[in-house]
Amino acid sequence: MNPRSTFAEQFLAEAKAVIDRLDRSSIEEAASLLAQTRAAGGRLFILGVGGSAANASHAVNDFRKLAGIEAYAPTDNVSELTARTNDEGWPTVFESWLRTSRLRSNDLVMVFSVGGGHLEKNISPNLVSALEYAATVNAKILGVVGRDGGYTAEVADTCILIPTVNAAHITPHTEAFQSVVWHLLVSHPLVKQQAAKWESTEAARDRAARPAVFLDRDGVLNRAMVQDGKPLPPPGLHDLEVLPDAAPALAELKSHGFPLYVITNQPDVARGSLTSAELDAMHQKLASLLPVDDIFVCYHDDADHCACRKPKPGLIYEAQRKHDIDLARSFVVGDRWRDIDAGHAAGCKTILIDYGYRERKPSQPPEATVRSLREAAQWIIRSSSKEPKNEVCL
Repeated sequence: MNPRSTFAEQFLAEAKAVIDRLDRSSIEEAASLLAQTRAAGGRLFILGVGGSAANASHAVNDFRKLAGIEAYAPTDNVSELTARTNDEGWPTVFESWLRTSRLRSNDLVMVFSVGGGHLEKNISPNLVSALEYAATVNAKILGVVGRDGGYTAEVADTCILIPTVNAAHITPHTEAFQSVVWHLLVSHPLVKQQAAKWESTEAARDRAARPAVFLDRDGVLNRAMVQDGKPLPPPGLHDLEVLPDAAPALAELKSHGFPLYVITNQPDVARGSLTSAELDAMHQKLASLLPVDDIFVCYHDDADHCACRKPKPGLIYEAQRKHDIDLARSFVVGDRWRDIDAGHAAGCKTILIDYGYRERKPSQPPEATVRSLREAAQWIIRSSSKEPKNEVCL
């Protein structure tokens, strides 16, 4: 057998072993951390040396363009990097760059490294200094590293360790799988906001924009906790109760070709009474029980003045960009004025499930008022070929 073929087979078998041994849970944690950083208005700073610096530059492009995260790599500015190295010394170049960038507690520092940094062994001391500084301002740290992860693995909030399957190939596998991991992350439903050009072009060729059904979560899919006549979300995973008619109603909509997208305000994350990980667990349970195609979440409170919190239509627009939806032929189903106002702002037809809450009315009436999601589904199916106005099904 050709020796080159033998080596190629061995190297690719090692790559397969790396994939098999990658910790999926740490990758999911990284996706949640990136989504949380974006929701909090934080920035992403990606640090790398050598081949990892080239990866950092490419990743900055992807996180900015595909994920909508403000991202930077200090190694992209060669003039500043070499000036600081010449004047201040190599070990502090990243730290001083982060200081000048006014690193904040809502920012995320991401490290691409083979060794992860080790002062005693003089391995990437600039990474160690940068991470020590990040800790002083309570910035979050995410690592994608090889070997034992070094200092990065010790201090990171989340660390994705590229497994060592052959000590002779630690560097090529680590740097190659840094690329695999960040491309996975920018493609993750929690992180991705926009399709890459090639995929979006191909998708446009394969399908025309189609109508969808947008569904509020609490009170529509799961039972809301009503206090003093106002609906509240369930406080945790064990309190999440899917409504009895949700599964059959969604199955009926699916059978008529409607994609189903959840759009939900969850300000308890911003208020600190619910973590993003707890919320993700709730949505994983919801997705396992109901045939929804995607879930779009606003983590903000009103005081954040974001563009995604209903009654603003930001979540609907995000779904439209991601899934190529014809909003004028789409429907929004909700149980509150915020849902109806968001639907009208996006140009969709709206259906209110009226539970008689003691709160303000929508700015303009919904196209239909019903008592259950099942009735809403039936109205949508009936009206998909016509456009009735202000119908009441009570």
